Amino acid sequence: MVSSPECAAPRKRLLLVEDEPVIAFALESTLRELGFELVTTATRVSSALEAIDRETFDYAILDVSLGSQRIDAVADALAARGCPFFFMTGYETGDVPSGHAARAVLQKPFRLKQLLAALSTEFGFAAEAGLPPHGERPAKPSPSSAIPAPGPAL
Repeated sequence: MVSSPECAAPRKRLLLVEDEPVIAFALESTLRELGFELVTTATRVSSALEAIDRETFDYAILDVSLGSQRIDAVADALAARGCPFFFMTGYETGDVPSGHAARAVLQKPFRLKQLLAALSTEFGFAAEAGLPPHGERPAKPSPSSAIPAPGPAL
C-alpha cells in the first residue's frame, strides 16, 4: 500500500547555524537522512536572525562561534520563541552564551551516535521516528562517520 502525501508524517523543520562548509554539508546530509527538513542553514548571525524572523522552526543546532561572531543573539531569539536547540563547538564549552549555559553542547568532532544522543535528549527525536514519508528506511551514515572539527580549509 502506498501512503498518500496527506497521510505522510510531517518532517521537522530545523535551523542549522554553522559557518564551516564541510561541517554544514555533512550535517545537512545526515539530518536529511534522519528525516529532518532543513529549512535554513545560516552561516552568519544576521542571516540566522533573518531566518528566525520569517520562518518557524521546530528545532535548531547552533555553532557557538561563527568566525568572530558570537551566537548569543540567535540563542536568545530562539529561546524567546520557545524553540528547542543545542550548541556544538570545536572550542571550549565555556564559550556557550552565559544565559544558555544549561543547554547541551555537542563537542566537535563528534560521531553519529553522539549526534543521535543529542537529538534524542534535547529534541526527543528517535531515529526510527524520522523515517521518510514513504516508509522506506533511509541510508544511514556509517556509525564511525565523524563530523570534522573546525579549522582552515586544506
